[in-house]
Amino acid sequence: MPVLRFDLKIIQDNYVELRYYFNDKTQYEQRNLDLAEISDLVQIAERDYYTALPESHDVTGKRLFNWLDGHERWLSRAIRECRGKELVIAIKAEQQLTHLPWEVLHDGSDFLINRVNPVVVPVRWIEGNGETQELETRALRVLFMATSPVDVQPVLDFEGEEATILRETQDSPVELRVEESGSTGGLQKVWSRYTDNNIFDVFHLSGHASINKDGVPYFITETETGERFDTTAEELAGVLQFRFPQLVFLSGCRTGESNQQGTLPSMAEALIEQGATAVLGWGRPVTDMGATMAAAQLYGKLANGYSLPQAVAMTYGFLLKSKIRDWHLLRLYVRGECPGALVQPLGDKVWMSQEAVYEQFLDPATQQVRVATPDQFVGRRRTLQRCLVELRKSSNLGVLIHGMGGLGKSTVTARLLERMTGYDRIVIYRGLDQAKLINLLSQQCTSEAGHEILNGKLPLMQRLTKFLQAGLNSNTQRFMFVLDDFEANLELQGQNYVLKPEVVSVLTALFQAIKQSRLPHRVIITSRYDFRLPQFDRNLYREPLAALRNADLIKKYNRLQSFNGTIKIEPELGLRAKKAADGNPRLLEWLDKILSDGITDVAVILAKIESKEKQFREDILAEELLKQQDVDLKKLLGTALIYELPVVKDAIAAICQDIGNLDNHIQRAVGLGLLEVNLIGNQELYRVSRILEPLLAVAEDKESLAGEAAKVLYRLWWEEAETSTEEQRLEIHRLALLGRETEIAAKITSALGNSWKNQSRFREAVELCKSTLDITEDYRVLHSLARSEAELGDVKLAEQHYQQALELCPQEDETEKASIIHHLAIIYAQQGEVETAIALYQQSLELKEKIGDVQGKAASLHQLAIIYAQQGDVDKAIALYQQSLE
Repeated sequence: MPVLRFDLKIIQDNYVELRYYFNDKTQYEQRNLDLAEISDLVQIAERDYYTALPESHDVTGKRLFNWLDGHERWLSRAIRECRGKELVIAIKAEQQLTHLPWEVLHDGSDFLINRVNPVVVPVRWIEGNGETQELETRALRVLFMATSPVDVQPVLDFEGEEATILRETQDSPVELRVEESGSTGGLQKVWSRYTDNNIFDVFHLSGHASINKDGVPYFITETETGERFDTTAEELAGVLQFRFPQLVFLSGCRTGESNQQGTLPSMAEALIEQGATAVLGWGRPVTDMGATMAAAQLYGKLANGYSLPQAVAMTYGFLLKSKIRDWHLLRLYVRGECPGALVQPLGDKVWMSQEAVYEQFLDPATQQVRVATPDQFVGRRRTLQRCLVELRKSSNLGVLIHGMGGLGKSTVTARLLERMTGYDRIVIYRGLDQAKLINLLSQQCTSEAGHEILNGKLPLMQRLTKFLQAGLNSNTQRFMFVLDDFEANLELQGQNYVLKPEVVSVLTALFQAIKQSRLPHRVIITSRYDFRLPQFDRNLYREPLAALRNADLIKKYNRLQSFNGTIKIEPELGLRAKKAADGNPRLLEWLDKILSDGITDVAVILAKIESKEKQFREDILAEELLKQQDVDLKKLLGTALIYELPVVKDAIAAICQDIGNLDNHIQRAVGLGLLEVNLIGNQELYRVSRILEPLLAVAEDKESLAGEAAKVLYRLWWEEAETSTEEQRLEIHRLALLGRETEIAAKITSALGNSWKNQSRFREAVELCKSTLDITEDYRVLHSLARSEAELGDVKLAEQHYQQALELCPQEDETEKASIIHHLAIIYAQQGEVETAIALYQQSLELKEKIGDVQGKAASLHQLAIIYAQQGDVDKAIALYQQSLE
């Protein structure tokens, strides 16, 4: 393909030396360009081009084009001579020139990337020798890794990105493999398992990226336990070294942005310098939708045999046509020669997409267990990570995923199967018996020796052991035994579920055979209830599944048309449905169908929702199970129901002191799916689902219980904790209001109200303060209320509430009093009552001087300076500003 190279070097800060040539570096032409002609563009790009462009992209593009084109019309002639072909414009720039948006080059008729004849693609070129691989006729292989650390906001919808790429490329030969850990350690393990002959063509890394204070770019990845870990280009290259893919897509903000006026390379460029051949990045922050659409379009084109420049050009054109404002931020960096096609197109060969096992059914053969599609699936990242780690341990034989019905245990299992590549699955739904197990193994077996073993006369355990050792179709065959809806094999004995007698021997034989085979066959069990398998308990990892919460729950709402705004419904109905579902994915999907079926009568819809709730409780929760439990266990659940957020065991123990053997009751409730467990790092958090509420006897003195609960959480999340989340503070506040714990309610309101005011969440702050004033007329709450009222323009109300706060403020709280007087002075100053304002500022200053509030003193001096400046007393204003500055 023709490659027109521009080599730009800044000479003495005032002009640029331009060398221009086609492919042959020795046959170049040269001229000098005046840097002053585009110095304003350099400044704009450095300052704010990507966030608040003061002129349209085409104007900037035309100026850049004319600057390069010159009187000799090099660029125009090259484009005209390449008609009928594709033309790569490889631009090698340095320092501040790297900031210029070369992607928007415009010839006066159109953006170059939007031309059809010839197709013109600007790329950022780094000198060196790129590696090319021999083309193979096959599908495009993409390794997708999303990073989503637990402590990084905002949470990205990486499941949606993966689903979109799968959906948009379903008719193209793309094999998408997902690395689930989000860590470089996990990536290293996956990458090392692939040889040069089956390495991935593309590595797609999705997540947050940035540049540190020293100008070094990094990608925010995860540790093995999900915490944040900042990975540099050098560290990423250490994982990919010796086996670099043909293309790396760093789908994170600022991965294509140079720093410190171009003296430090972007992460994409740094990865090129570490050995990569081609890297795509984004010049500045980009929307999730734009990044996802770009990736889906690009991979579809590459899979069908288009060259990398062609695929990138068509991706630009697609983004432009789709009115994606971030289109020009996509940057392609290449080393040496620009790669062509990554794979040979399949031609007349029919592409049969390898449908992910979680597309429709967990058991494709029998189709009894429908699971969530990629578009429906959200969350469970930590669950998947933990289960994958445990399944790969040599000491474990399998995992048991247990929890309430409708939480997605089967879907999680399907997702695990998709991640555990190379395993043949044996899915047994509900009833487990010897005949069913042998029959399913026989269906998978193509070996005569295997059939002889399975049909032999040895006892079951010996037959299974011999089959797993010598009867496989190949030496590399491995089985994943999935025992789904396994509660059908359990029976209630006393207050616990145990294995039915006829199942014990079959399950024990299977586990014993896997253990004795010394091969990594594995078992995944899904069950509403936990159970014991004494001989193999230590070889079976248990993963409790809880309802969706926080970001995962929001992502689920966004996938359902009744909750994402696609269908307009009464707000009351939406809130009622959300409360009814309480984060249960299956119930949310059911209620979404009710809300979207066209019924307009609110009463009818509410009746349907209530009916669905009742059916769900009876069908999923097994109401009879709860009735058979110990009185103390039911009391535990009814008492712990006071907490709406998951809490540590100590928080439950503090309000259940009259219940004996509490640990045993908690363990049993978890095992029966009556008490949810959320695993956050190494901490177990417990919560009773709201779905159980109608079945439980709530404490008679709810006010007293709520008060105790508020004090417990205030101690754990406020006094003893280094930090607390907004959600936790609101939970303390809710309980404090319910329990009439006025001091706790006031302190939390003051903290939250002032925080929200600083975030411009004035109306929320006002409502919060008003709810607290219903139980206590506290000066701190009135102060916080007045601050937000003033911002909303309710000046008279604000003044009234400041006065009330001042009257109620105790003499000993001089810090709060000084702050109230300061803010009251602002009100008077704004109303033109200057003398009163000055007097109040002086009072505030005296108090702040007395208590040593230096920052507060600076603020009051600043406000006084403004008043004197407005009055024309400039000297006094300057003196006050100087004091404030000091």
